[in-house]
Amino acid sequence: MASPALTAAVDRIRAVFSGMTSPGETGCGLCHLPEETALLGVPDVELPGDVLEMFAREVPDHFDDHSAAMRRILPQLAERLAARRFGSLNAYDLTGLGRSGWRTWPTEQCDAIREFLDAWWADTVSTPLDVPYVLEVFQACVTAGLTVTPCLATWAAQPTGGPADAYLEAFVAWWIEELLYEDTRVIRWWCDSTRDEPDAELRAWVLEHAPARLRARGADPLLLFQTGLLALPREQRFTEEAWAGAPV
Repeated sequence: MASPALTAAVDRIRAVFSGMTSPGETGCGLCHLPEETALLGVPDVELPGDVLEMFAREVPDHFDDHSAAMRRILPQLAERLAARRFGSLNAYDLTGLGRSGWRTWPTEQCDAIREFLDAWWADTVSTPLDVPYVLEVFQACVTAGLTVTPCLATWAAQPTGGPADAYLEAFVAWWIEELLYEDTRVIRWWCDSTRDEPDAELRAWVLEHAPARLRARGADPLLLFQTGLLALPREQRFTEEAWAGAPV
């Protein structure tokens, strides 16, 4: 059951974006059937689930008006995401929204989207759920929002010992080598791939917030040791001196 904040955020999306269309949309003739694309020109008619998901991850050049197409699908998209009914969510499923330029839209629209993404992640990270799903929501929120900062702030604000700590341990365990080596983009789902600072921000955040929470969970001592190595410059993280105190 969605939190009151998430329910309110979905209601706001519906109020702001209901009735919007992408008139005259022709779409991609190779990827979309004409009758599917035509639905974008009709306000508030529900799209088939698979069509909605395909539109949500679409690249801009597949629509005549990508922003209009994203506005058209947002009410149904937010409802399905909040209800955890978005098929098999993965890291790329909200790239359509991420590439829409929504942060330059009118303030009312921009604020409604930011409120939804914040509430969706807060609801997810505080609820006992399957770990892979939660980490996919994190990726999707970063993809759609084009920033990792609010998601990390929400994660850090969660109470110690709750579900968020289990998700944090799983995230760090999965990505620790990439975080240490800095040679693979950890946030590889980032829409704006020309920017590097999200990776640095994420490493600094993990170093600040993960150790205490991992210790409280009784995490693997080696994982704790590796997390501590993030405090060293990259060229020092794999020296014999750095690993002299590693648990065996």
